[in-house]
Amino acid sequence: MSDYFPVYIYFGIVVFFTLLILGVSGLYTSKKSTKVKYMPYESGIQTETHLLKERFPLRHYLVALMFLVFDIEVIFLYPWAVIGKKIGAFAFYEMAFFLVALFVGFAYVWRKGGLQWE
Repeated sequence: MSDYFPVYIYFGIVVFFTLLILGVSGLYTSKKSTKVKYMPYESGIQTETHLLKERFPLRHYLVALMFLVFDIEVIFLYPWAVIGKKIGAFAFYEMAFFLVALFVGFAYVWRKGGLQWE
């Protein structure tokens, strides 16, 4: 037996229940497509169709992208900070390079005006 046998069993159970839930929900859902199903709906407010023709501001996309980049940066930074003294100088220099690259990107976005909301 492999040391990973319990992991394989757990993975098999997860896949089984996922397929079971998807199958049961597929049996009980209605297959009719109505006009109401295709109407846009946002936070309990019916949207007007003429408003949907407006362009989505690019600034929202940039803010979401910057949030994603800095969120991923924290995911990489946290484990390094927890075991910082144990991993040695090489890991410190790797993380320093990572942070420098991140801050260069941040400075570029700042300089190009990506953080100004007008």
